[in-house]
Amino acid sequence: MPEKKEFLSLPEAAVIMGVSRIAVFKRVKKGQLAAIRIGRNWAVPASALELPAVALQSAVPPPRKVLKSAPPPSPVITEETPPRKDSMDEMGWD
Repeated sequence: MPEKKEFLSLPEAAVIMGVSRIAVFKRVKKGQLAAIRIGRNWAVPASALELPAVALQSAVPPPRKVLKSAPPPSPVITEETPPRKDSMDEMGWD
């Protein structure tokens, strides 16, 4: 029989609450949700969520989605494009 967790991480609390990890963090910072700081991490008491033990045992953060951006467009070079002049040529130097 799995044991009931006394504290949850912010991602675990976010899954249970159905919001993002950042939304849980903002609620903690505003004082809307009780939490304690352990080093660099935050822990939310399970009692602060007021949920049954079954929901608390199965809290697993969702997998992160990796977003890929499109590659930057390549410059279009046509025969009509004049060749670039050297900066010395533009100044009139020989």
